[in-house]
Amino acid sequence: MKTLFAKLFRKSETVEIVAKTKPAISPLPSEGMENLIKMKEAMKLIKASAPTVRKYARLGYYKEYRFGEKLVFYNREEMLNFILSGSNGKK
Repeated sequence: MKTLFAKLFRKSETVEIVAKTKPAISPLPSEGMENLIKMKEAMKLIKASAPTVRKYARLGYYKEYRFGEKLVFYNREEMLNFILSGSNGKK
């Protein structure tokens, strides 16, 4: 009986050790996510209102990245290219 408890105890220790050494899930580093800015930052960058920023994205001057209904991001580089190229920067 004593050996049975010893075996069970040893198994539980090994299970705990395996569970502790299991690597934690870390968020993947994404190079593209660094350039994304929120709507408020985009409004300041273009010096325009939110509907205007959305309108330019809808017209194809730059991309709009949506995460859910309300969370909207824009690529900073695309917006800067739009500003530098003027109003005829549509692809």
